[in-house]
Amino acid sequence: MPKKFLAALAMSLALAPAALADPFAVKVDQTVTLKLSAPANSVVIGNATVADVSVHDAKTLLITGKAYGSTNLTVLDRAGNTIYTNQLIVGGEDSTGLTIVRGGGTYSYSCVDKCRATPMVGDVPAHFSDVMGTVTGKAATAKGSD
Repeated sequence: MPKKFLAALAMSLALAPAALADPFAVKVDQTVTLKLSAPANSVVIGNATVADVSVHDAKTLLITGKAYGSTNLTVLDRAGNTIYTNQLIVGGEDSTGLTIVRGGGTYSYSCVDKCRATPMVGDVPAHFSDVMGTVTGKAATAKGSD
């Protein structure tokens, strides 16, 4: 009985740091680097609508916040062992962002040098569509004709 108890205690202590780890935070439309302690073989993100992950090299992941919310990230090595697992929290804009709530809807602005509308998940659909139309129109103009 004591051997089983000690084995269970050792296992729970080994897993405790992962369970107590702070969630990995990233902002919407921002990318952060995650350095791994060992080479990754498989990378799985729980909800790809909340965040995306790109593999830069075997020990470096690039995590991009796509929408507000939380999900999880799990990284396995070649033998199938978990080398990293954590909650991902995707939050709001930085101090240059402005959100106006009007009539129950939100309107997002980026205020780097002056405030300009910016498309943000959760904005009033018409506002989002108008801003996206401007953004894609500008991109198409910059690309030029074929």
